[in-house]
Amino acid sequence: MSRRGFVAALGATALLPALPALGLSPPLGDRRGPLQAFPLEDVRLGDGAFARSSALNLRYLAALDPDRLLAPFRIEAGLPSPAPKYPNWESMGLDGHTAGHYLSALAQQAAQGSAGMRRRLDYMVAALSQVQAANGDGYVGGVPNGRVLWNRIASGDFQAESFSLEGAWVPFYNLHKTYAGLRDAWLLAGNAQARDVLVRFADWAGALVANLDDTQLQRVLDTEHGGMNEVLADVYAITGDRRYLALARRFSHRAILDPLLRREDRLDGLHANTQIPKVIGFARIGELDGDVEWIEAAQFFWERVALHRSIAFGGNSTREHFNPADDFSGMIASREGPETCNSYNMLRLTLLLERLRPDPRHADFYERALFNHILSTQHPDHGGLVYFTPIRPRHYRVYSQPQECFWCCVGSGMENHGRHGAFAYTHDESSLRVNLYLDSELHWRERGLVLRQRTRFPEEPRSVLEVATPRPQVFALELRHPHWLAGPLRVKLNGRRWPVESSPSSYARIERQWQDGDRIEVELPMSTRIESLPDGSDWVAVMHGPLMLAARSGEEDIEGLVADDGRGSHIAPGPYLPLDQAPMLVGERDALAAAIRPVPGESLVFEADALLRPTSFRGLRLEPLHRIHDARYMSYWRTTTPAEYPAVVAAIEAAERERQALEARTLDQVQPGEQQPEVDHAYQGRDSNTGSMLGRPWRDAGDRFSYLLRARRSVADGTPLVLQLTVFGGEWQAGMDVLVDGRKLGSIVLDGKGKDDLVVEEIALPPEALPALRGAGARVEFIAHGGKRTPRVFEVRVVASGPPRL
Repeated sequence: MSRRGFVAALGATALLPALPALGLSPPLGDRRGPLQAFPLEDVRLGDGAFARSSALNLRYLAALDPDRLLAPFRIEAGLPSPAPKYPNWESMGLDGHTAGHYLSALAQQAAQGSAGMRRRLDYMVAALSQVQAANGDGYVGGVPNGRVLWNRIASGDFQAESFSLEGAWVPFYNLHKTYAGLRDAWLLAGNAQARDVLVRFADWAGALVANLDDTQLQRVLDTEHGGMNEVLADVYAITGDRRYLALARRFSHRAILDPLLRREDRLDGLHANTQIPKVIGFARIGELDGDVEWIEAAQFFWERVALHRSIAFGGNSTREHFNPADDFSGMIASREGPETCNSYNMLRLTLLLERLRPDPRHADFYERALFNHILSTQHPDHGGLVYFTPIRPRHYRVYSQPQECFWCCVGSGMENHGRHGAFAYTHDESSLRVNLYLDSELHWRERGLVLRQRTRFPEEPRSVLEVATPRPQVFALELRHPHWLAGPLRVKLNGRRWPVESSPSSYARIERQWQDGDRIEVELPMSTRIESLPDGSDWVAVMHGPLMLAARSGEEDIEGLVADDGRGSHIAPGPYLPLDQAPMLVGERDALAAAIRPVPGESLVFEADALLRPTSFRGLRLEPLHRIHDARYMSYWRTTTPAEYPAVVAAIEAAERERQALEARTLDQVQPGEQQPEVDHAYQGRDSNTGSMLGRPWRDAGDRFSYLLRARRSVADGTPLVLQLTVFGGEWQAGMDVLVDGRKLGSIVLDGKGKDDLVVEEIALPPEALPALRGAGARVEFIAHGGKRTPRVFEVRVVASGPPRL
């Protein structure tokens, strides 16, 4: 099979000719193989928001300096670097991770015909080949002090935490980006040198873990490691050498895989984007090795996340972690809403599963996430990229700058906006599916056929498709019937009504001999509806067709709107606005949608004045989420009836007063068990575990763990300070000493006699702690009592003295 064919099939039919016999063929009986996506170069975007987004992304890519991205690799290999490293995460321990994303993004653009991006790609691959030669053993990485780190791991003597491996910040996650970039440089852009570097790099990984037993390697995998199993499986698909497939299985994390094999959802509290790439790997290994159970495990994960843990715009997670599936209140409260990387990887998983197990729900989810979350995470003017999209009422988002910001979501964002057409169409030998109504032109080269789709959807509720073919051809054209369609799917063929059989979340199939010039018109009527959060609470989104509608609510205090190179600059730092003062939709639940009406003369703009309370918010306009930038906004709305409205406001107001009082007294706080807060607070630990309980993450230790806390707001000299620790009062056999800068300040012992709930323990801080907090920081350390573990710690907070709060 040619490389082009391999790209289209990703190895499925070439390497597994028996795949359909395993029950993986699509449900339509006349299919002769699994569905395949088209190579990126075969789908050309026409006019519209997605084409503009792709052009903006090209500008962002062009603004980056390849030599600065390569600097970590050259420095680690002992080679001279003509440019310094970039700042931000590229100089904070995750050095080199952006280069891999950049390779993938360049490969996408090269495949679509950009000569300038191809030159950049070729230059970077050649440089990485030089790095590999200088290292001498196949290694290609920018991980700081990598030689020492990898030697410790190879020896089997290492400490592994969720986000730290022998003290290094997620090093295999970092390397995975380089593996994936090299793979894409070969598969998408045909750079043969990238293939050679990739295979030697995979050999290095195999040698690194050759002397680790499975238990030791599973400890390595306890630390976030991206999709290492997926890329190693891809190396098998490229080479045909089963050693790489065996290695991919070894790199599969059993702590996540085994519950999924049993169809158990144990995702609450887990770091979301740590898990999704692993599951892509499970599906890919299942595909290549004919393992139906692994594919079913991946499909079960997809169903749980896409259908039960994702919100109206397709995103998931709160503060990067899966919130309890039955409680989304934390997402409503937080400035750290769904993370863009999660949707990036969920769309990749969706593409793979659609090839293996075609299901109209895949397209419904893909459209939801693409049209709402992904498209909204790029600034329409300067092209800055978004990390968190909060749904907290009247909060906002911040945007990256190309020379300052190197978050994970910048890397995935550069890829997101270069592949908008990837899922528009799929096919097998006898059928062509239209999955997305997107202005575009498809070249089905194997048939010499062009399908032109002309549409202004969703601004206009229709699409027209035209067939250009040098000869009459028989195949089935399958038109997606979206779940949101208001009424039956109406189709005209060459000006005449064509009867089709379909229902929401299905495909209408037209099998005939197609002629040059055939014209298909599809009507796509949309209606407005209300969607609850997955937990069934009274918080709702307003949807119109596939679009989430949101409202600009103001531009006050939008600090850090365009981020700098600060460690946490990806988080919108402006003050929370009180929830009790946010607008609500007040009315009978089944009548809400009918009261939201289009504004005459404005495309996809709506008003809800009849429902809005307080009445001062009347005049707000709802529009697609992807249009809203540089402003605070409303995306989820508290609903209630007119009779219940006063009591609801009073309850929210009381909770807000308590929250605001605690925040006003807080100098610093840490959420144990969450990656970014722990990295921000210089976490250190030994024999430490994390988990989730009562919907909240925790950390404990059999030895010790610690954080560096600083005063992040001003406080007067002489102010009494206390350390507030949230623990589970009903815990047994747990005890610890609490030290600040090496000085023991107190102990906590839990013997099962306390409250069977979260409780706050307070320890007074001495006056000399304040100068440390104001300066370089004070290290707060928790040391387990002999023979016991520390209590599970759910929150660490330094506050000005006052009554404890949960």
